[in-house]
Amino acid sequence: MIKNKNVVRDTVLKYKIEQGRKLNRFLHKAYNYNELKKVGVIFSIKDLKKHEAVKKFIKTLEADGIEVKVLAYKPKETQNFEFYFNFFEDKDFTSFANIKSHHILSFLDQKLEYLFCLDDDLNLYMQYLLVNSKSNARIGAYQDQPKKARYFELMVKPNVEGDTKQLTEEIIHYVRKISGNDQ
Repeated sequence: MIKNKNVVRDTVLKYKIEQGRKLNRFLHKAYNYNELKKVGVIFSIKDLKKHEAVKKFIKTLEADGIEVKVLAYKPKETQNFEFYFNFFEDKDFTSFANIKSHHILSFLDQKLEYLFCLDDDLNLYMQYLLVNSKSNARIGAYQDQPKKARYFELMVKPNVEGDTKQLTEEIIHYVRKISGNDQ
C-alpha cells in the first residue's frame, strides 16, 4: 500500500513539476552581488560534512548583509544533525502531491532574488521547489542531463563532484565575479 502511495505521489509530483516549468514564464534577472537583499537556499540533508558546508555558505551570505531563507529536504533514514534549518520529509506531501508542510508553503511564498540549490543530483522535491519558487534566478551545481539543467539560469561545476564546500565557494566566487564584485 505505501509503495503504491509513493508511486502515485511521485507521478503526480512529476506532472506538477512539468506544469510549473511551463507556467514559469517570468523574466529572469541578474543582480549586483552588493545589492542582493534576500536569497533562498535549498538542499537535501546528506551527511555532517554537507551540513557544515551549507552552514558556512549561509554565514558568508549573511556576513555580506543578505537575508537567507533556507529549506532542507530530509530523506527517510537520514539523521538531522541539528535543527538549524527548516526541513520537510516525504510525508509532507500527500499521495496526490499536495503540500502539508507550512515550512514549504512559507518558503514558496517568499520573493527571492536568487535561489541556490546545493544538491548535485536533483530529486523530485528539489525540482518542485525550483519551478515553484518566486526567485529571479536559480543557481546550482552543473547538471549534465538537459532535463535537469533547464531548472537553472547559472550552473557551477566544481572540480570535485559531490563536494558541497567547494560548490558553495565557487557559487559565491562566480556570483560576485559576474556582478563585478571580486571580493
